[in-house]
Amino acid sequence: MRSFLYIKREGDELLYANFWNTLSELDDAALNERFEAALKTGIVGVHAQGVYLFTLWKKGRERNLRFATDPNGGIQIEDGRIITLRPLATHFE
Repeated sequence: MRSFLYIKREGDELLYANFWNTLSELDDAALNERFEAALKTGIVGVHAQGVYLFTLWKKGRERNLRFATDPNGGIQIEDGRIITLRPLATHFE
């Protein structure tokens, strides 16, 4: 598991807005697919990926999707700037 330290840069607001608009057009199933694709890719350390994951997390929280609300998996945001991807549990004990 890798994490990404997000440090705000000039132009991030526009990038965030573009990602937000794109993700807003998708239904919940498509957003879940985007999470699964991000999980498969993993964190590669590209700044735009950090902005994208943060935006995907915000959109998922808005819709109460598990990948953004599960405290044990999904997209985790710590201190508003450390982004971590974790698989979601497939069963409950």
